[in-house]
Amino acid sequence: MADYSFFTERTAATFRAAAGCIIPSEPDSPGADSDAAVRIADKALSERPERDRKLLATFLTAVEWLPVLRYGRTFTSLGPERRAAFLAFLESTTLSAKLRQGFFGLKAFALMGYYGLEETWAELGYPGPRVDAPYYQLRRRDG
Repeated sequence: MADYSFFTERTAATFRAAAGCIIPSEPDSPGADSDAAVRIADKALSERPERDRKLLATFLTAVEWLPVLRYGRTFTSLGPERRAAFLAFLESTTLSAKLRQGFFGLKAFALMGYYGLEETWAELGYPGPRVDAPYYQLRRRDG
């Protein structure tokens, strides 16, 4: 059992399944569904205001159970094509702005996890964050 600050085991599984559709892992590249990326997203989410955390937790529960209405199965039990189709529906639906907003929130944290990985930086040729910026200098003095 993973030790999460924000996710429960169930919401982590749903997030991982969705993140894997957004940026899948490949043999030589971790995706947004990798353990390290999910931990980055978990930490970032745990630092959000309580209202935001509740909204995303509720949205992840909805993502898990809404596919039952269409496919008769939960999101994490769907195959990759149906998961992708369901996420595409959430991204573009005109039925509810809340579903679209929830999707883009989920996507933002999946991308944050992926782009926060040092392995991703190497793939992109990114040397990493600038630690010479004033923000980091203040943190070193205060920390």
